[in-house]
Amino acid sequence: MLKDKLYRIIETVCPSDTAEEWDNCGIQLNSEYQDVERVLVALEITNEVIDEAEEKNADLIVTHHPLLFHPLKQVNDRDITGHFVNRLIRSGISVYSCHTSFDLLKGGNNDYLGEILGLREIEPFEQEAICRKGVTPLEVRFRDFIHSVSEALSVSERYFQAVGDPDRNICTVGWCTGAGGEFISRAAEEGCDLFITGDVKYHDAQLAKALDLCVLDAGHYGTEKIFTDNMAEILSRNTNCEIIKSNVDINPFL
Repeated sequence: MLKDKLYRIIETVCPSDTAEEWDNCGIQLNSEYQDVERVLVALEITNEVIDEAEEKNADLIVTHHPLLFHPLKQVNDRDITGHFVNRLIRSGISVYSCHTSFDLLKGGNNDYLGEILGLREIEPFEQEAICRKGVTPLEVRFRDFIHSVSEALSVSERYFQAVGDPDRNICTVGWCTGAGGEFISRAAEEGCDLFITGDVKYHDAQLAKALDLCVLDAGHYGTEKIFTDNMAEILSRNTNCEIIKSNVDINPFL
């Protein structure tokens, strides 16, 4: 498939102009090669992901996290981003990223997380479209729900942090994949018993406690690793390229 056609398909499914203003979605690195046969889908670019792309002869890597997030003043191989850019250029591999555009997308990361967790009546927050809320099929204790999240995401509970009474009954759940601590107050206003996200800071946790809102920090990686399966399925339905799901475990925590 011509790469420009593939780009147009991705933009039709997940328009970059729907992303947050601070974000950088779309083409990150465009090699000289115009045909795409194999696409590797990964959460983000690492040396191990580039190794995998080279081994599997991928022409394009589609990621969630942008390769280029902040403006570059130089491409220096001693800088980690510059090193990635140089490696990818030498290998002729292009990179395309769908970040907050995919979080907002109907059927994207946030909707998909709700489905994985078995929640019902999933809908966006009234004033924060990137967040979602839903209800559990039956009331469940917080401690038991934490266990079910661990199983659903295939992430050990040792990576989780929780705020709130573990014996509290949970019915309405709000969530934002990635780093969503800024939406804790909004989750309380939405009537949530529990809010799930990653990268919760100390003061965010104290705020949740004051608001009597349970919070589960399931990790930035833990809540966004689902991107690979979800995007791979979307690309498989909409293109004739060979879609390869990355097998690299990029969780940086031991």
